[in-house]
Amino acid sequence: MIQVGIAGIPVAKKGKGMEEGVQYLSEIGLDAMEIQFVRGVFMNSETAEKVSRLAEKLGIRLSVHAPYYINLASNEIATIEKSKKHIIKSIKRAKEAGADIVVIHPAYYSNDTFELVRSACEEVLSVVGNTVKIGLETAGRQRQFGTVDEIVDLVATVKGTVPVLDFAHIHARGSGSLNGKEDYEAVFDKFEGNKFHIHFTGVKYVKGNEIKHTSINDDPNFKHLAEVLIERKYDATVICESPLLESDALKMKEIIANVQ
Repeated sequence: MIQVGIAGIPVAKKGKGMEEGVQYLSEIGLDAMEIQFVRGVFMNSETAEKVSRLAEKLGIRLSVHAPYYINLASNEIATIEKSKKHIIKSIKRAKEAGADIVVIHPAYYSNDTFELVRSACEEVLSVVGNTVKIGLETAGRQRQFGTVDEIVDLVATVKGTVPVLDFAHIHARGSGSLNGKEDYEAVFDKFEGNKFHIHFTGVKYVKGNEIKHTSINDDPNFKHLAEVLIERKYDATVICESPLLESDALKMKEIIANVQ
């Protein structure tokens, strides 16, 4: 099964709140939303529980993106501790909202980055349990921890973590590395299982660093990803992060339907 949705409240419902956003997605034929806590966990428990009931009723799969300012490998112990608290708070609210994954950008490189991130993830999971997974996102800039191989190693090491494959980030960091179906297949081949949480958008980049998100009509080509998802029968949630959000997400659904 492939579910397609967007990052945040739909463009057509900006300022209208999470419940109206979820309702609208169902009405236009999308079936996933990633709640964006990227600038802080804004939702209270009461709202989260209302959103959970509505999403379950409408068949909308919810996920959460934790704050951007997480850095589990900082040289400052205080920053690592604050980062863990941000993740814990995000996971608690995700549980209340019925989301099953909290996506994080794990860290910027420092000394012993992998071990610091591993230790922090294990500590967080020891506090919150395994009901909600920590989604470790592939990173789009050279100074960020999160190459495909780093995510492979971390999810293999820490039970309760899962990969989040951001193909725009992978493409940008590889200076345009996703040129055909075989390039997407090579990414998936590194991971076990058949269930994936995916981010997709067009992207502009310079020297292996993401600059900005663009329409899915731009590079990389979504059709190649759709072909792999269909041919391999993956259980996938695909979150559109383009500036056009629901408009591009509907285009993605159409491409998937045409591939089938």
